[in-house]
Amino acid sequence: MALGGKPLSPQVLVDASSDEVYAETAAGEPVVLTDQVFPDLSHTAVDVFADNGTAELSRSEAWSLASIWK
Repeated sequence: MALGGKPLSPQVLVDASSDEVYAETAAGEPVVLTDQVFPDLSHTAVDVFADNGTAELSRSEAWSLASIWK
């Protein structure tokens, strides 16, 4: 995704079986990525990386939400 030197400020939503990423390109165009996943319940970490480049994570926040099914 072309950022033109601007920082990327994605919003990432993760639950038991899906990951969603919302972001904008340098031109302000929205980008949405969605993936259905079935991780082992022992996996509790998040990795941040860059392919063919560098990245710096300057801030992150996390919230735990209650289930609507309980």
